[in-house]
Amino acid sequence: MDIFACNDLTGKTIGGWTVGNQIASSDKTAKYALFYEVRNDAGSAIMKVLNYDKCHNGSLDGTHDRASLMARETSAFHFESSLAKECTGNRMGNVIRYIDSGDIELPDYHIKTVSYIIYEMSEGKIGDFLTFSSKTDFVVDLGLLVEKLKSLHQVTNGVRQLHAKLIAHHNITPQTVEVFEANTLSKVGGLQRSRTHQELLHSPVSARLFDGDYTFAPPEAFFNYKMSEDMSTYYQIDNYMLGNLIVYYLSMMNLTTLISSKCPYSLSHWASKGADYNDVLPAIIAAFNQSIEEIKSSICVEELREPIAQIIEGLCHPVPERRGYPGRFSKPEVNADLQRVLSKLDILYNKAQLILYSKTKK
Repeated sequence: MDIFACNDLTGKTIGGWTVGNQIASSDKTAKYALFYEVRNDAGSAIMKVLNYDKCHNGSLDGTHDRASLMARETSAFHFESSLAKECTGNRMGNVIRYIDSGDIELPDYHIKTVSYIIYEMSEGKIGDFLTFSSKTDFVVDLGLLVEKLKSLHQVTNGVRQLHAKLIAHHNITPQTVEVFEANTLSKVGGLQRSRTHQELLHSPVSARLFDGDYTFAPPEAFFNYKMSEDMSTYYQIDNYMLGNLIVYYLSMMNLTTLISSKCPYSLSHWASKGADYNDVLPAIIAAFNQSIEEIKSSICVEELREPIAQIIEGLCHPVPERRGYPGRFSKPEVNADLQRVLSKLDILYNKAQLILYSKTKK
């Protein structure tokens, strides 16, 4: 028998749920968690469990000793539980639905504690469902674009719902977007890296600027560049990652990788040499502008290229203070409201639908 109860839950009953098999996760930022399918009379769900085995035995990153790592991950797990409960209480329809959570101890194990959160069961991650253009059939490609614009509108609405409650998601990637209802509904999941300054709910990892998936991170994250106000910094990280998600949906390209490849040195190399973000910013902006032009070519409808590119430019500008849909704002955090982006995506979705209808009717 495993000495860690968290590793050996299949077949057991936890909080009224019968535990099934472990589920593999591709979320790079959930490395201290295990996932199980669970079932009760109401149906199936997914149970996320704190991986005490890895907390006790996993390699240290050089910044924490074993005790502080345990404290950090335990605190972060219970913060996620509280945050998920808060989201459900506010009826966020495009955010993953929390069902239950708790801590129990199972006899017969050396490490008896099982800390768990139960979420609604999705059909998978959007990254596993996306189909990309073959550039051989315009109608097929246009149909894919319509589906993607609908999903992006739903994801953007989920991020907006979080921002309305002073929560920054902080890790918007293809592996944190959950798919439901035969790939017709997208919700934001993967809340474990979220940041908030709610009075009764403080992020335990807020001392670090960014600890999400650096593959999709904004350029400033590599250089630890912060705005004058913490939540504005976090909202603008969300803006960039949302825009980068749009890039990925449309082209399977990654804006961060594109920018890095067009700079004299990679972002990570510059940062490792201690470069100041403001010093390398002109080169990053030039690389960003080149990348936007490259991305335009992946949009199959010519009349939609510029409007979609404008959304990406507004969300992803390398200067965080300039992010948000074009306009004048008295405070940077207003840019993170995302209502303008939602309205624009809605218009583009309806326009793409009309074009598709006209093409299929012929």
